Amino acid sequence: MPFILKRLFLGFLFCVTLASAHAQNIQTEVRYYGTGCFTIQRGENVLLTDPFIGNPSATKVLFGKIRTDTAYVKLYMNPAAFRKVKLVVAAHSHYDHLMDLPFVSRLIPDSTPIVCNKTGKHLLSFYKMKQPVVAANEAMGTETTIGAWHYSADSTMRTMAFESMHPPQTAGINFWNKRYAQDLVAEPSIVSDWQGGQTLSFIVDWLEDSVIAYRMFFLSSMAKAPYGLFPKELLDEHEIDDLFIGASGDSEYSSFPGPVVELCKPKRILLIHWENFFKSKEEPFKAIDTKGLEAMTKVLKEKCSSETQIITPIPLNYY
Repeated sequence: MPFILKRLFLGFLFCVTLASAHAQNIQTEVRYYGTGCFTIQRGENVLLTDPFIGNPSATKVLFGKIRTDTAYVKLYMNPAAFRKVKLVVAAHSHYDHLMDLPFVSRLIPDSTPIVCNKTGKHLLSFYKMKQPVVAANEAMGTETTIGAWHYSADSTMRTMAFESMHPPQTAGINFWNKRYAQDLVAEPSIVSDWQGGQTLSFIVDWLEDSVIAYRMFFLSSMAKAPYGLFPKELLDEHEIDDLFIGASGDSEYSSFPGPVVELCKPKRILLIHWENFFKSKEEPFKAIDTKGLEAMTKVLKEKCSSETQIITPIPLNYY
């Protein structure tokens, strides 16, 4: 190899090695706020998922009006992390996945894209938020098709949405699953205003020098395969580091989470939406379905290698 080419090649290898070492030195900090709400931070880049921090009681949800308890949310949110949010994703538009976003958006940069479904966009339109709201329905992927990437304003993060589904809440009935076709003209104030729309799952990448440094998959509601899954070929560019999966749902979903775990083969699995979110965060955290959570944990231990870390995160803790 000519001397000049050899020097260029060695220089290229050095840069790749340096970039890889830099990526490994950046730690990923995950904070669980409860239900499906996380901030996931690497360096200066933060993802916010399913923005819901408040915990209105079951009585309010079923018989009263529900709005963001601003004092309660302020008490528990971390402003420093929210000011660095580069992307927001919402899996669907029920109140326990989206209701607190209009309030917390006041801390989020104006340029931060919010990626959700069409119903979520119509719901959020009432609040006239500064951030761009992207409805991913038309550009979502499926188990066999690749969708479109949605990038942060500075292209340091990206996400792709996939067609998923929502399990029945009780007795095989899926409540509040209407899809809005027009912007709301009044503020959503009762649980039935927060219709779910198309349920989505998400791959999210953190990019360093246009290279994927960390990848997570977010599936906050139990889903029957092939719903919620993505094409296996996407793993050729990068594996799944962390898998976030919902742990509450109908018992008829006995095959869950087998297919998604077998597809992702993640390093860590975080079980989410497991706790009783009708209780205040000042009360002890308890599972909304103890037997279901125990059964899912058992299945995961059987299907995963001994190296896979399985976490049931406690709200307000870091991982």
